Amino acid sequence: MIDRTLSSTALRTYWLGRYLERAGSTARLVSVNANLMIDLPALLSLGWMPLVQILSQEEEYLSLYGDRINTGTSAADRNERENNEKTVVKFLLSDQRNPGSLLNALAYARENARTLRGSFPRGAYEHINEAYLSAKDLLQEPLSRSRRNTGLQEIIGHLDLINGFLSSTMLHNASWQFYRLGNFIERADMTTRLIDLRTTNLVKGASDLEPFTVIQWRSVLNSLDSMQNYTISMQNPVNQEDVLEFLLQNDDLPRSLMRCLNTVRNCLRQLPNNTEPLELVNKMRRQLQRARVRSLKDERLHKYVDARQKQLLTLHNKITNQYFPKS
Repeated sequence: MIDRTLSSTALRTYWLGRYLERAGSTARLVSVNANLMIDLPALLSLGWMPLVQILSQEEEYLSLYGDRINTGTSAADRNERENNEKTVVKFLLSDQRNPGSLLNALAYARENARTLRGSFPRGAYEHINEAYLSAKDLLQEPLSRSRRNTGLQEIIGHLDLINGFLSSTMLHNASWQFYRLGNFIERADMTTRLIDLRTTNLVKGASDLEPFTVIQWRSVLNSLDSMQNYTISMQNPVNQEDVLEFLLQNDDLPRSLMRCLNTVRNCLRQLPNNTEPLELVNKMRRQLQRARVRSLKDERLHKYVDARQKQLLTLHNKITNQYFPKS
């Protein structure tokens, strides 16, 4: 059993893992969406609002910026769409009024790391603090597209360095298991959100626009840093059936749902009093193994992914109730 005096440390470690993973996912989302807007024709009304929807932050965004969504094709409409881009990017990256912004995720991670300095490897806080200060400088307004892209790649590099540093220097004890639980539950959540929302926005209708569905699926893979891995593993051109199987069921892919669930299971096995969360993870794994994901389309796919997201929330709640102090 985890001592109550250590449960608050476990809580901060778990959320440190979630915040760092969230910051990296947000950086990739914005960077990849910018490239997607270049690749798609102007008449396809995808825009920037889907990124807010992926993160379930429509209400917060509209309360701060109002409904500025415009998908028309006139010169005035294009100018307004550019403003949409600016406000959405600011909201997701640097707006301190948005608790889910990239900069706030790094600020929360830094604060958690500060309180964990006695139990984490020497240098961990310094690396996280450097990532935060670098992001704060790189995301200052005014932020051009080229400067934004360069900054996001640098931030992703900082976060990759932090994960590598912790993996190679941290004791792989209970604290490591809680850190990884946070990482991989957050990662699984983002993978399912990307599949769900990008699927609902895939190009439909005119036959001459159907080739652009491939670009959409490529954007999903790129958002998860998985395009090259897909090419190596599937050895097929990008298509919906293969992408779904790859992102949901391939255990070799670091960001697949199956890989995330297997890692969460392995972490829980190293912790005491794991019966309830471990039973749920094993149930989720069995369901995913049996699922015919290649046949999922449209509403059936949405319902399937939505059910997985609800299970992930239940899993988070079970871990919280089992291991962390009650407020």
